[in-house]
Amino acid sequence: MKSKNTEEAQRILTLLKIDANNLYRRIKDRKIEYLEIFALRRTREHFPMIFDNRYSQTTIAELSKCSTEVITTLDQFYSHAEDMSWYLFQTEDMPNTVEDYINRKISRMSKLIGTLNMYLDAELGIISEEEAPKEFTLEVEEEDNQEV
Repeated sequence: MKSKNTEEAQRILTLLKIDANNLYRRIKDRKIEYLEIFALRRTREHFPMIFDNRYSQTTIAELSKCSTEVITTLDQFYSHAEDMSWYLFQTEDMPNTVEDYINRKISRMSKLIGTLNMYLDAELGIISEEEAPKEFTLEVEEEDNQEV
């Protein structure tokens, strides 16, 4: 499926998708390390590396090339990341409370990144595996069964 967006809009959408997914992976995959550093050293110096993103530098003109659904979901996703960052920079909570808060935020962000990727893929004209034609899915499954 081909996107209806201009080349410039496709580039912006692709960059937003990459940025959001990279941010989510850093927050989720490095959670143990950044929380351990925070708990043991009580330092916050490493948080900017985790929460750095390009969305904060995205202009209104660039965002205007996105659908309302993408803009809304981007805002929700990045607001959660910003809330986490603010909390970690300001909290005096004990490490277990901090970890519980981060786990709740990551759980919510997991749902938001899924929704965001769905909207971005739709605008980019990318067919996800769930949307693949049924015949194609069956052929792949049959090939997998033959190897067994």
